[in-house]
Amino acid sequence: MAEREVALARRSSGGGAVYHDLGNTNYTVVMPREAFTRDMCAEMVARALQASDIPAYVNARHDVAVDGLKISGSAFKLTKLRAFHHGTMLIDADLTRLHGCLKSETRDCIEAKGVASVPSPVVNLRDYSLSLDHSSFCDAVLRQFADTFAPPEEVSVVDTEADLRTTDERRRIQTWDWLYGQTPEFAHRFHHSFAWATVFATVTARHGRITDVSIGTAESALQPPPGSRLLFADAAARLKGVRYHPSDISDCLLPVIDSDSSHASELCSWLTSNLSVNAVGSA
Repeated sequence: MAEREVALARRSSGGGAVYHDLGNTNYTVVMPREAFTRDMCAEMVARALQASDIPAYVNARHDVAVDGLKISGSAFKLTKLRAFHHGTMLIDADLTRLHGCLKSETRDCIEAKGVASVPSPVVNLRDYSLSLDHSSFCDAVLRQFADTFAPPEEVSVVDTEADLRTTDERRRIQTWDWLYGQTPEFAHRFHHSFAWATVFATVTARHGRITDVSIGTAESALQPPPGSRLLFADAAARLKGVRYHPSDISDCLLPVIDSDSSHASELCSWLTSNLSVNAVGSA
């Protein structure tokens, strides 16, 4: 995402990752908790598209689809009194950019306890209608919302963007603590063959901080050089408790690099490089 200059946001409803650009329209429906069902709002959106001659339907994953291809994903948040349904709609999004942002280079070496993002084949609504755009989609959903939930005279449109620019909430959701401070636990495993030993590392993190680190060689490997175990232990101890963040990781390992070990610089450079690929944020 950083390479593509795509900003990161985290929504309170949780769930898997979603790509947004100006070709993707987003909507939220808030309702009483007792009135909520997982498909209610998705079906409302599907009916809005059907009224525009697009054969949309809701699939088993609560997504809106056309011809087996996903055009809208959903996420939910339930509180004691209210239910929130967040949805997306791919109208004319950059699908190449979408796939580039959602494909993780570290997927095979990360074990996470969070909600997994399930890849699905997607398509833009523009492939089914050249006339459908953001405004006409919103109008269609508003009409269907009125038919589903309220008489037409009770539906109004309010522009909230000006208010959002001045609220503390806007600033709060841009902070490191909000974006990364509640990250579910995950373990990152990687290894490398140096000239002096093949080293394995497992780094566990939770809530944006490193909670446990294991660095060593395989049990069947040849004896590592003298002092290696002390070097591994020193690096591991310094990493524990540090924010999973490139600059914090690099800073905490500086004393190890300055030690008398001839292999310290190589080890720390390797650790920093691997952890920074998956490190969370730059704020």
